[in-house]
Order: sequence, then C-alpha cells, then structure tokens
Amino acid sequence: MEIRRKPLNPIEQRQLPDERKYVNLGPFYNFALSEEIHGKPDNKIPIPSGISNFNGVTFDARGIIQLASKVSFEKSHIHYPEKIIGIPINCTTGCLCFLHSSAWESEKGTDVVYIVVNYVNNEKRTITIKSRIEVEDWWFHPENSIIPAKAKLAWGGSNERVKNLGFDLSIYRYTWANPKPEVGITSVDLISSMNDTGYMLFGITCM
Repeated sequence: MEIRRKPLNPIEQRQLPDERKYVNLGPFYNFALSEEIHGKPDNKIPIPSGISNFNGVTFDARGIIQLASKVSFEKSHIHYPEKIIGIPINCTTGCLCFLHSSAWESEKGTDVVYIVVNYVNNEKRTITIKSRIEVEDWWFHPENSIIPAKAKLAWGGSNERVKNLGFDLSIYRYTWANPKPEVGITSVDLISSMNDTGYMLFGITCM
C-alpha cells in the first residue's frame, strides 16, 4: 500500500524562511494548492499561496496536509497517512492558531484529530479537534453546514466542482491557548482519530 506523503506538484518556497512564527509545513504537505484535491476533477482550492491574511490572522499556507480517516480511501481512492510526527515549532508562544478544515462528514462532536504539543521539558499536551466544534467540512452546504462553535471562518470561495453541486468552499481558524506560554514548544504531532472525518491542515501560526 503506497501512502500519499508528498504532493504531485511542487510546493512554493517560503517567502520568509527565518520567520519562526509561521510554522513551515512545506516538508509535510501531501497536496499542493495547484492540485485537484482528493483526485477529483476541478476540485482545487483557490487560496493564495504563501504568507497571507485569513480574516485577521496571517499564515504561511502553501499546500495541504490530508490525514487518513476510516472512509478516506473509499471516498478518494488514495491512502493518506494516519499520523505525522515531529512538525517543528521551536518557539515560545501564548497561542497556536491552526488554519484547517476537514473532509467527509461525521456526527457533531466526533473526534477528528489529536494534535500533540511537545515541550522542551518533555511535557506534552493534547489538543482534540472535534467535528463541527473546532473544524468543519471544507465543502460548505448553505443548508446543512455550520461555522464550528469554537472556530472562525477564515476564508470562503468556490471552484467549478462544488459550484455545480450546490456547495461553497470554506476553511477555518482555531486558536488554542497554550497553558505553558513560558515553556518552548519543540514540535507538534498530528494523529488521526480514524473516525469518518479526515483532517486537513493548511497552516499554523504562533501568536
């Protein structure tokens, strides 16, 4: 089984390579923004590539990390990683802000991903991202979708595929207050809950 760990198209270089507050997800993306996401025709997400403001918070967003779910292969015929370990953060910060969305529906409150925060003193904290609480499907239906209760809409748009099916596109930002802002964070790990919904991460900003 070949797992999709790298994008098919190149990821653009970082605009500010020494700016630590914009976490470098480049080595971990498995879709480029120029690709048809999940292998579906016309299914691109037309956000700007690079350092951009998303409704009040600036992120370095140049691709997508797509994690596996229980149904992800059935839905897209692509095998995604269940976890990504050791995304470097290397800073002290009061908050981590995640630019994200999800794919494939599940019940409200279902665990989607566990984000493990690793500190320099070897302590850990786990952020549980739940469907329709901290994240929502990137295909937004005007009648059935909601803005997640603990997140904010970061970007909205469209593409030819969703337009023809009566959907819009949405991505969200969720801010996690760090309980140990004085202790450096070395890295974060992404671990799929392997429920129905698959996690999609575009950027992380230290705030």
